[in-house]
Amino acid sequence: MKKLVGKKLSVIIISALSKEGKLIFSEKDNNPEERKEIVGKYTMGDELDCTVAGIVDFGVFLKIEEGLEGLVHISEIDWGLVEDPRTMFKIGDKVRAKIIEIKDGKISLSIKALKENPWKEFEGKLKKGDIIKGVVIKFNKHGALVSIKEGVAGLVHNSLFGTEAKLREKLELGKTYNFQVTLFEPKDQRMTLAYLDEKSKN
Repeated sequence: MKKLVGKKLSVIIISALSKEGKLIFSEKDNNPEERKEIVGKYTMGDELDCTVAGIVDFGVFLKIEEGLEGLVHISEIDWGLVEDPRTMFKIGDKVRAKIIEIKDGKISLSIKALKENPWKEFEGKLKKGDIIKGVVIKFNKHGALVSIKEGVAGLVHNSLFGTEAKLREKLELGKTYNFQVTLFEPKDQRMTLAYLDEKSKN
């Protein structure tokens, strides 16, 4: 990279993150016609052996072939919660991914699409009203994220406790509690839960 300091490059903006004040550039995309020809060789659903070319907060850039990279958005890395792609990959890693979208000369990839969907296990088995055990894996502005299996998690909303502070007072990170399913839509990977206090366990 030191060799590039002070050198002029012809680049194209491939992503602008206004909230983070970041611009993502590529110096390989400066020939749109050539890129269009390369991208044209691929179709939706193709499974590819790629190499990790870049890691950012919102995902991973994979080198598909010379002159062509695709993005695996953070939501497409794994069925489980991914907070920092940098903890999972390093530059040069070999990764297999599936093309899930080709739009405006850009290729979107998914790694989790090649893994078994853990939500399918619960289709037809879990429904609204069921009581289950789950572990609190994360707090966010909406409430607590509770996992019932690796890759399958639901939200316990703050409103059920009155305030965010009360929810965090009652639920502890890493602890297992009883919950009641209030919404379960496995096809959309959506689930909401209600906390059952100690008196409700039996």
